[in-house]
Amino acid sequence: MKVIPGFIAALALSGTISFTAAAAEQPISVLIDQQKLNLNTSAPVMDQETVLVPMRPIFQKLGMDLVWDAKTKTVTATKDGLTIKLQIGSKRATVNGTVKQLKAAPKSINNVTYIPLRFVGEATGNEVKWNAKTRIVEINRSALTIDTSGIDTLFKNYVLYSDNENLAGLMSLIDPSSALAGIGDSVKGQMELYDTKTTIDDIKIVDAKANEATVTTTETTKKVGGAFMLDSRTENTYLLTKPAGSKTWLINNVQVGNVEYSLPQGALDAVVTVPKEDESKIKATLQANADYSNKEDLNGVLSTLDDSSPIYDQTKQTYVQIFKAYDLDNAVESTKILDYTATEAYVYTVQTTKRLSGPEFTDNRAFTVNALVKADDGSWKITETYILGYEALAK
Repeated sequence: MKVIPGFIAALALSGTISFTAAAAEQPISVLIDQQKLNLNTSAPVMDQETVLVPMRPIFQKLGMDLVWDAKTKTVTATKDGLTIKLQIGSKRATVNGTVKQLKAAPKSINNVTYIPLRFVGEATGNEVKWNAKTRIVEINRSALTIDTSGIDTLFKNYVLYSDNENLAGLMSLIDPSSALAGIGDSVKGQMELYDTKTTIDDIKIVDAKANEATVTTTETTKKVGGAFMLDSRTENTYLLTKPAGSKTWLINNVQVGNVEYSLPQGALDAVVTVPKEDESKIKATLQANADYSNKEDLNGVLSTLDDSSPIYDQTKQTYVQIFKAYDLDNAVESTKILDYTATEAYVYTVQTTKRLSGPEFTDNRAFTVNALVKADDGSWKITETYILGYEALAK
């Protein structure tokens, strides 16, 4: 509870309370590996119970390179794959692209940029201690030992629970405070549709602190049963956390990077029964898409696409840019329906694209899988195209 200063003064004057002379507040000191950081020209300050220090001496002492953007008032510090960004006046910082909330925002004092010391210390993987009595902040770069053994266990369980469709087990690996905690119903739906086998081909711990780690993986997922799906190889970046009081690593967030698709084993040899009328309409849609592309008829191309697809607008803009830059000749060489239901179809397509005019371009043969959905009027629309690969055409 805050006491109004005027009220305190009134009590003091009336003799209700008395004050003794207070000693001058001791200045804040910063020790890095037991060595005092020279901050004589710009002393640390306390803001919202957070120690702020001049950015340049602390980052330089920690061996980081600095870039200052005066226009956006943003500082970027980098070292060995670690990137930290802070902005004056903002309580949102980023560490390797992941947003972090700050207790106090960086600020400019007498033309010197001050940043929160604890955040910087911990973001760089160091142990930070604050002694309120002595007003000393200690940063120990060699004292913090990170236990990463549980990370291997986490991903082994991730594969085990995924392959065995153990929803409860898989959700137990998710940080309950993260946005991923709400994906249970979605994961359940995926498990009901698909049977898959996952392998982790590569795993690297990019950055690790006491309660947070960034891990990259390369994962392969193969279809072993259930509804049709493509095999995939993905590069993912995981943010792992240890909730307060826990010794177990949990998944807080995941970002999917590069994805490579491939056909499930035997997909091209499978016999798929498709009504003649639907087969003709499906192939006609793919041919019309190529024909309209050759004419650079945007509305025609869009008429072959599913306008409810989440990538419809993005696809539209891609065609606009291509038509503006190039004159291309597209030819559908072959198609094979890999999977068919009354409302969905997956079609393996081989198509060539040759440049007639425009900037440098490699004439190529593309191998793709087009996903199509049946519209209310009985026509078929392309909802997504998965690229399997390319080969350059001989000139």
